[in-house]
Amino acid sequence: MIDHREETWGRVEYDPILDKFEAAVYGETDSVLINRPISAGCLVTGQCNLRCDFCYGNDESLPKSELNWREWSEVFKHLRGLGLMRVDLSGGEPTIKKDIRLIARVATDAGLNVILSTNGMPLHKSGPVGFPSNVRFHVSTDSGFSGVHESSRVLRNSKASSGSLNKVFEFLLRAVDAGYKVRVLTCIGKHNQHGLFELAERLAVIGVLEWNISRILHAGRAQHSYEERWKVEDKLICEQIHLIRRNFPWIRVRYSNRTEQDGYFLLVLPDGTFATQYTDGRDKVPLGKVLSTSLKDLQNDPRFDLQQHGKKWIAAVKQYQGFTDLEHIRAFGLVSQLAA
Repeated sequence: MIDHREETWGRVEYDPILDKFEAAVYGETDSVLINRPISAGCLVTGQCNLRCDFCYGNDESLPKSELNWREWSEVFKHLRGLGLMRVDLSGGEPTIKKDIRLIARVATDAGLNVILSTNGMPLHKSGPVGFPSNVRFHVSTDSGFSGVHESSRVLRNSKASSGSLNKVFEFLLRAVDAGYKVRVLTCIGKHNQHGLFELAERLAVIGVLEWNISRILHAGRAQHSYEERWKVEDKLICEQIHLIRRNFPWIRVRYSNRTEQDGYFLLVLPDGTFATQYTDGRDKVPLGKVLSTSLKDLQNDPRFDLQQHGKKWIAAVKQYQGFTDLEHIRAFGLVSQLAA
């Protein structure tokens, strides 16, 4: 069911099937700008079963104090009251948090569309049992080659995560078979830039229909030796994606070469603090406690760029009520940040 929020120029719509925001313009207007945030990444824990070198979450920089599901319930109600339509529960690894199913439940009860971003390993035996049926799972997977994925997904003792790719695919298969919406997320660095087609083959076999590929952010642990280890060229990636789309046209593959998130990505840290992401060395910049932050506070905080936030998430502008000047609409900058 399409979720929507009214604006002075029309409305913002969210399609939970496609996980896509669109702006619906009702008539001619000279301003297609949002005045409230629409999505937040909720880092429900800084704890993780892995310690990957390219992690932007970076538990070392996150608060050690964590909200429980009852406290998250109040946060989610406040977020919905601010106008948010979608939350992404992540971390750390959110599924090692014992009350994560309750956290997901109270988020949906608050009227929010819920995504759970996971590495898939802790749930490989149970699958998605106990989660609300409308939760989307976004599952991090680095390569179709076991050795590459396992050496990339490093354990807390700095050893390669032996068997981790098989565990990820066990979870993916269970989630797909249970009817959940599933998307695979792959962050590309020099370590895994050659294994995309092999991963596509494996995803096709188990029925995954959505795949987002992106370059590693210059943030968190990846700030160290970024140029040498994580920076890749678009040409090689795009060539592989073209081949994948030609051979597996039923998989919706999107690619983002954006490596900066300066001030427009809205986060909620494990202790209930609003923050935004910077990739200029400051990393996560706190904005204040969620429950004591008003909409006006967010609108007026110079560290949070609300208009760039809208441009990040709103994928397209739809023409309503005879508004047909598409170039005029495109001029407002509300276009997809992901290659079609």
